[in-house]
Amino acid sequence: MRHKLFNYLFTFIVIAITLYILASSSELGILPVLFQITNLKFLGGAFICMLLYWLNDMLIIKTLFYSAKTRQTYLSSLKLTMVGQYYNLITPFGSGGQPAQILTMTNSLKLPLGLATSLTISKFMIYHVLITIFPLVMFVLKPDIIMRQTIIGKTVIAFGVGINVLGIFLIFALCFNSKIVYKIVLLFITLLKKFKLAMNIQSSDISNHINEYKLCLKAFLANKKILFIVSGFCLLQITAYFSVTYFVYLSLGLSQASLLDILAIQSLLYTAVNTIPIPGNVGVSEGFFYLVFGIVFPAKLIVYAIVLWRLVIYYFNLTVTGLFVLFDHIFIRFRVNRQGNPAK
Repeated sequence: MRHKLFNYLFTFIVIAITLYILASSSELGILPVLFQITNLKFLGGAFICMLLYWLNDMLIIKTLFYSAKTRQTYLSSLKLTMVGQYYNLITPFGSGGQPAQILTMTNSLKLPLGLATSLTISKFMIYHVLITIFPLVMFVLKPDIIMRQTIIGKTVIAFGVGINVLGIFLIFALCFNSKIVYKIVLLFITLLKKFKLAMNIQSSDISNHINEYKLCLKAFLANKKILFIVSGFCLLQITAYFSVTYFVYLSLGLSQASLLDILAIQSLLYTAVNTIPIPGNVGVSEGFFYLVFGIVFPAKLIVYAIVLWRLVIYYFNLTVTGLFVLFDHIFIRFRVNRQGNPAK
């Protein structure tokens, strides 16, 4: 009975959170007018970039499954992408995606906890390293982009880069320190048990999962071919995500800034706002966009650019992933109920 109540509550929460975020947004109200002055072909390019972002994330997960010799379909990989994206959007620091993916792999895909954890951390580690290096490379290629920023902009960007560099050291410490991993997994299992989701896992089993986690992680890092492929997909994913702003720029009839200019500024924006503990960085993203992109967007158009940019990378993302998570959950419950009550 409790399990059924949890399922109903979960479904209600997913619907409520998604609808609340969409309904409470003041940005979406001006879209009908904004579409009239926007080149929809270029705006379509922004949506395609978002699709490519999901596609590359799915390919990363599929490649990791392959490296672990785990037979999983592309649909399973897409499911993990959608689950991770949705919970990243609705949690502070985008911190909910990884635990949700681990839970999905252990409960839905029936993977061992150690393997699920190592795959998730491997993906997160590569992404975090590249997302930190990306703006540093852009700074070398486009130093004028930094120099033209305001003092506030430079300070926030420097803080964001510093936090991300520190994050890399913490990630590697986490990967190779068994005691830290043990404590984190124990905390994770304890939380799951409170929601009746991991009743079959005992504390005595965690050491075995940790050993499996270390073996899988070391095997991944030792496989240079897989590491190169995953890094390539990850770089394409980041580039696609940052390119959304370039197509928004073109859709407003602007053309003076190059793709490299936009990628450089967008990477700095992402680095800055990613350290702010607000779900989806609502409000913060818009403010920093205005701050750092003011050097390429005219003052009369930058507000429109912010709305279009958030429409693609947040509201479109939230709606699609939220619907996917909701319908996937409903489908799973329907399948379980049918198996429990076969037709006579």
